[in-house]
Amino acid sequence: MHLLKVGLLFAASTLSKLLAGLIVVKIIAVYIGADGLGRLGQFMSLMSMMTILAGGGISTGLVKFVAQYRDEHKQLRGYIGAASLVGLVASVILGAILLGLASPLSNWLFGTVDYADVIRVLAAAQFALACTNLLMGLVNGHKRVHAFAVVNGLGVVVGASGVAVGCIFWGIHGAMYGLIWMPVANILFLVPWYFFGLRFKLRDLMPVWDRVKTGQFLQFSLMLLVSVFTMQMAQIVMRHIIEVNNSWVQVGYWQAVSKISDAYLQFITVVLASYYLPRLAELRSRSEIGKEVWSVYKIAMPVLAALSLTIFLARDFIILLLFSPQFLPMKGFFPWQLMGDAFKIAAYIGAYVAVARASTKIYIGAEIFQASTLVLLCYFFVGKYGAVGASYAYCATYILYFIVVQVALRVYLRKGGDV
Repeated sequence: MHLLKVGLLFAASTLSKLLAGLIVVKIIAVYIGADGLGRLGQFMSLMSMMTILAGGGISTGLVKFVAQYRDEHKQLRGYIGAASLVGLVASVILGAILLGLASPLSNWLFGTVDYADVIRVLAAAQFALACTNLLMGLVNGHKRVHAFAVVNGLGVVVGASGVAVGCIFWGIHGAMYGLIWMPVANILFLVPWYFFGLRFKLRDLMPVWDRVKTGQFLQFSLMLLVSVFTMQMAQIVMRHIIEVNNSWVQVGYWQAVSKISDAYLQFITVVLASYYLPRLAELRSRSEIGKEVWSVYKIAMPVLAALSLTIFLARDFIILLLFSPQFLPMKGFFPWQLMGDAFKIAAYIGAYVAVARASTKIYIGAEIFQASTLVLLCYFFVGKYGAVGASYAYCATYILYFIVVQVALRVYLRKGGDV
């Protein structure tokens, strides 16, 4: 019952995020078309990697440790200080890499160096992104669901406005600058919450070296590093496969149906990351973990089924509403994409146990298997069936991924005892 209440609260903020995102997608579709959306997808993948990895990818670990030690002030301050240190070092390293490789990265992603300046701006934004990830981890770890909902909702409205303005006045370059601004905008609301909501002091964020705690964060960073790079790199390669076999317009169709999936899956993934993950971190026995996983399955899967069926039946209307008549040929992508979404969420519910328990080897192995299978199947299906083959590959990959996760989860739970 508590999960449903939390879900309703997050649904309100996610709805505002979704509505703002829909407006942005519509503007992008009208002003830069399917070809531009396909190219923009490459930058979105780069942005996803840099946004999540900014600050060393410590968000997941910070949520766990804050939830675990929020009543032990000394331990909590130690973990926050260690997280700040990892974040500072990582942001400097990532920023330097992006600055030094701006032109080669632009040429690799787009076949031209015209977007090198955008990548340099992304490099300069690394510290702000790291601060955003740190403060958002504190929100989630303290289970301040109301604060998270408000910050997330306000941040996305302000951020999405920047994307829309950039796209309208400066085309694809402006849209890219807007995408950089979007995650940074959250800091405008996170900083006041940190000082007046948690009543923490600035000194609590000062970097502190602690070998044990830093090592614990780096373990989570390794898991996130593998996950983000494998999946985002897989998407970059998939777009290249589609473009080589078809065109950037076809890449735009696949990108568009993927964005629809991303939008509606937010209603489930936000709740899982913000409530379910901290809950798993608190549990101390495998039997309790098994019960929690099953309870989430019973709620999440019917909701997902209803959303998927609604989207499938209304696909023509959705395409015209979110994009333009130019995107109507993408209808053939929907059945396989939606089926893949169902298996994806089902797999993630089980896989979060590995994240919460820091089961690094299992998690990394599953992520590498997932990404490599996606690319290999895409290469086969796109070559044989055209661009829609990317959706075939997506569906088949998550069916296999679900099977792998379920086998690993059953083995873990059957051991019994405390964790």
